[in-house]
Amino acid sequence: MSEPKVWSRFSAKAKDGTVLKFRIQAMTEDRKEDLMNLLMTYFVPEESMHKGLGIPKNPEAMAELLEIYKELWSVKPNQNLTICVSDDETETRSELFGASLIILDKREEKEKLHYEPISEVIKESIKIASCLSMKYNVFEKHDLNEFYDGRGVVVHPKCRGLGIAQEFLKVRRLVCKEHNVPMTGAWMTSFGTQKAAIRDNWETVFELNTEDFAKEVGVKFENVPPTFMFMIAKVE
Repeated sequence: MSEPKVWSRFSAKAKDGTVLKFRIQAMTEDRKEDLMNLLMTYFVPEESMHKGLGIPKNPEAMAELLEIYKELWSVKPNQNLTICVSDDETETRSELFGASLIILDKREEKEKLHYEPISEVIKESIKIASCLSMKYNVFEKHDLNEFYDGRGVVVHPKCRGLGIAQEFLKVRRLVCKEHNVPMTGAWMTSFGTQKAAIRDNWETVFELNTEDFAKEVGVKFENVPPTFMFMIAKVE
């Protein structure tokens, strides 16, 4: 098996002063189980929509969501999935510290759902996500034919505050540049992703009042920013 593409190498200082080395690289098939564990343990329980709908406390919904993620996060031509691992050469197989997914969204193509949801709560989560996506038409606002749409960033709790999320956002720009895609954008619905995007000089082009959106979709959001932001990064 060929070595995965490495998009970035960087260092960060831990609270105890230790300098940690990381790299952002392309996802490989042998890390799929690690990725699923990371998603189901940290991403799903903290993601605004899933948490608001009570999915993390619903075993049936969690099992179904895992199947959806296995499909969604599979390697496909229009997707780019990157992971963060240790760049310490003494480690033969390091722990997975984070992951980021972007999908190439095209004006003339409607995304197909490859998994038919079963439970009502999963159907509702898809409906709410669709409602959010329709609040801002990227193609019309920016006169684009395609862009990389962000579908999630997750960082292991023990590595938060080390700049990993910001590095993932930086790498999204690099992916755009390599594939000649003019822009990447994403709904930033957490304090962490909003801060990371601001630090990486992403532009906020649309804000949605969280309380108003919660009333519209009938969900009680907890520990979320006052607004959900659609933020973009253009390739110069």
